[in-house]
Amino acid sequence: MNNYIKKEILKYFVGLFFSLIILTFSIFLIVNNIFSKLYNYVIILFFSIAQLVLYFNIFLHIKYKNDEEYYNIITIIFSLIIIFIIIFGSRFIMLSLHNRIMIN
Repeated sequence: MNNYIKKEILKYFVGLFFSLIILTFSIFLIVNNIFSKLYNYVIILFFSIAQLVLYFNIFLHIKYKNDEEYYNIITIIFSLIIIFIIIFGSRFIMLSLHNRIMIN
């Protein structure tokens, strides 16, 4: 094996290790209720953003160097916005229907 392949494999294992550490801390935080709900939400949000950056850099090889990768990031953000609209729009519709049906 040449040196480049060894570096890439090591990079994937380091990424896997850090993602498992972030996941373990998140689960530990949720299960044990160490902080108040607000602090738990903020810490979980921080961990999720850190994990997203980790996935982009190590596993997806999306860095912020040139225009092509910039367009990849714009595409990912647009996809996340569409997913957000679908999930929360569906939730809004379901809650609205529930309130209208359960008047009595």
